[in-house]
Amino acid sequence: MTTERFHITRVEFVSVHVRGAHDWVFVEVTERDGYTGLAELAGPGAATEIAQLTADFAERLRLSPPSGESDIPARLGLAAAELEGDRVKATAVSALRSAIADAQARRARVSLTEFLGGQKMDAVKLYGNINRSMLPDDDGSRDRSPEAFARAAREAISLGFEAVKCAPFDEARAPFEEPGLPEAARAGIDRIAAVREAIGDDVPLFVDCHSRFDLDSGIALEVALRESNVTWYEEAVDGIKHPDVMRRIRERATMDVAGAESGYGIAMFRRIIEGGIMDVVMPDIKFCGGAGEAVEIGRVLETFAPGSVSMHSPSGPVSQLASAHVSAAFKGTRPLEHAWGEVEWRASALEPAERIESGRIYIPDGPGLGARIDQSAVEKRGRRWTL
Repeated sequence: MTTERFHITRVEFVSVHVRGAHDWVFVEVTERDGYTGLAELAGPGAATEIAQLTADFAERLRLSPPSGESDIPARLGLAAAELEGDRVKATAVSALRSAIADAQARRARVSLTEFLGGQKMDAVKLYGNINRSMLPDDDGSRDRSPEAFARAAREAISLGFEAVKCAPFDEARAPFEEPGLPEAARAGIDRIAAVREAIGDDVPLFVDCHSRFDLDSGIALEVALRESNVTWYEEAVDGIKHPDVMRRIRERATMDVAGAESGYGIAMFRRIIEGGIMDVVMPDIKFCGGAGEAVEIGRVLETFAPGSVSMHSPSGPVSQLASAHVSAAFKGTRPLEHAWGEVEWRASALEPAERIESGRIYIPDGPGLGARIDQSAVEKRGRRWTL
């Protein structure tokens, strides 16, 4: 990687309305030679608090230019422990690290995969997360019946995804009045059973619980999931906040236990795997430290725990493409997540258009990410602004 200082000259934000209360928010960072890098912001306050902090951090980097994306936390005086405990700061740092890596790759005229030390690949395998297709849209709530989950999963499989994920328990929330399997989980279990029947016995089925449970209910739920041959069990609890609870659930589980999507930095993810807290960690480049940190996480963990890293990416097309470059760079053995079915026009938000076919995302030719935000998508559905 280059050691030349990165001199920021402009920071601009872009938002594109997706559906319901959800927008994609992006940041573009331009350096003095005119190369612009792109990254995606996410989480509550992405267009306000997080964007403002990102702009503030970028202004500080103007005064103390980093030599590369990995130099950014030090230039900002931010230790890994502080970023582990502050998701807003971690998100802003991650966005700047990813955007600057993209810009530096464009300047070096190599793909982001190559810039991150990997070999260029044509495509990366995906699994289909149907959750976004089930969330409220601009017309209100969507059908979340077992039949609706089954239809979505069946369609995803018909399009070539070899595994599907659903989040069927969003109506549940611990603590529960009764011990064992709570009544609030019954609707989710019915949805899982319908999905399994729709996709057949041989298709891997991932279940994301969005941290809706606790120790007692989490253990009881794992037993129930066995009946539908669930392949992995994600975030019964927040394993970063409650590692001992997650470890105890994992010790009882007969399937892979996954999570840690909001974690920052290689040290945290290494502690999780070495501590037996989860089988699979899910770094997200929007939170974990950016594309460069995600590659380091993947490379280090996969050397001593093969199959322990699966990139989290239920997000917009910029995060998806960057995560594909990351997966290619560390040669991930697990498929990359894809937010299937969110909006029909998704691909057109990028130029060239996002290409997902037969359960794979194709990485475009060209330096850096190989794509930019399509201005017509911004004009139709979003806005640009500076801070």
